[in-house]
Amino acid sequence: MKLHPEDPRLTACVLGELSAEDAAAVTRAAAVNPTLQTVIRETEAIQQILTCHLSGPVETLLQSQRDMILRRARELDRGGRSFSFSALREALQVLLIPACAAAVLALTSYILLKMPQDKAPPLVKTPTPKVTPPATVKLPTPSVITPPPLSVSPAPVEDLPVVIAQHGAMAPADFPTLDLPVHAGKLNLPLISKTIRDDRKLPSNTDVRLEEILNAFPLRLSGVAAISRAVPNNWHPDNRDTGMTNHVATLSTEIIACPWKPSANLLFVSIHGNALTDCDVRIAFHANPENVFRYRLLGYASGARRTTGSLPSKVAAKSVTTIAIEIEPAKPDSNLGTLEWSTNGNPAPSISVAHRNDADPSDDARFAALVCSYAQWLAGEQVGNIDKEILAALAREIASATLSTDRADFLNLIDTSLQL
Repeated sequence: MKLHPEDPRLTACVLGELSAEDAAAVTRAAAVNPTLQTVIRETEAIQQILTCHLSGPVETLLQSQRDMILRRARELDRGGRSFSFSALREALQVLLIPACAAAVLALTSYILLKMPQDKAPPLVKTPTPKVTPPATVKLPTPSVITPPPLSVSPAPVEDLPVVIAQHGAMAPADFPTLDLPVHAGKLNLPLISKTIRDDRKLPSNTDVRLEEILNAFPLRLSGVAAISRAVPNNWHPDNRDTGMTNHVATLSTEIIACPWKPSANLLFVSIHGNALTDCDVRIAFHANPENVFRYRLLGYASGARRTTGSLPSKVAAKSVTTIAIEIEPAKPDSNLGTLEWSTNGNPAPSISVAHRNDADPSDDARFAALVCSYAQWLAGEQVGNIDKEILAALAREIASATLSTDRADFLNLIDTSLQL
């Protein structure tokens, strides 16, 4: 391992944020380099000074990754009040029962008013999806209502990129470019929920699909976005009411601190199809080799590996797919790379990937990070970084009586999982 005196891995080693393998590599590199030894000694001295003079009566400012996450969750308990998932369910029950009753009355009134005027039912090409959850799934409490299916139709199963090469953590020197999938299934979460709630057991590691669990929820990222427009652009404002559009697809991003590895960042990328037609979208992440230590695509694991051919690129109209990439920077607050993409063979505006420490993450990005943490815990990944206590702490950061029904139900699923 080659290290320079300003390499952030030296500080991360002193703070205990590296894995055992990486910490040993840093130690070996420093053992033969007097300059690196001096940097490590100075960092340890600064750590001791800060610990002695700036620490609180119970906790110190410099803690391991585990203590940092748990402390952040404890800050949410204000006024001595403690949080429980059962309390969240009770709060939701108070809100949901009157809301459901009002919805039923409103629907009944509408039907009674419309029946005399309707001579014939309109033709419907696609049947309306049922809102009622499957009878085989036993929810932990009747107060939590399983949300209706998303208005966005899932991609055809035969087109899903279930055979994608998994390299794990990749170094930009070896893999400077990563082609990204443009859609994922949404069927894994109901199966996982049935196994946990009906069978009262955790699913097999191989049955967990992170990308499908993540895409079971609508997410609105608040970072940088880019719009691809049709070429040539024949759209005119006078056509705004005709259904015509020059919008082909939208790429939106948000990058936040990785909850299970404070030295890393978590990049979320959402691909939005237009409202009218399907399109061909190809996206690639180009990692900056000077500023990125390594990175990895979350999810899309498979026993087989794609060795030839390109990824499916068809993006259905009105579809939205979100993917997650863990990035370990070599320099703080640096440009981590770019997202290069094209639609229907035409280049689209690229997006620069950079993390700003002063930017507050959106609620949707924080929830997406919780979903990724839970899926990795179910799959037996990140052992030693994500355990029951850490997962419960992350869920407490998200918990609120104003959560949408599907997200509140997901927190209840995590609660049930932690009790098995």
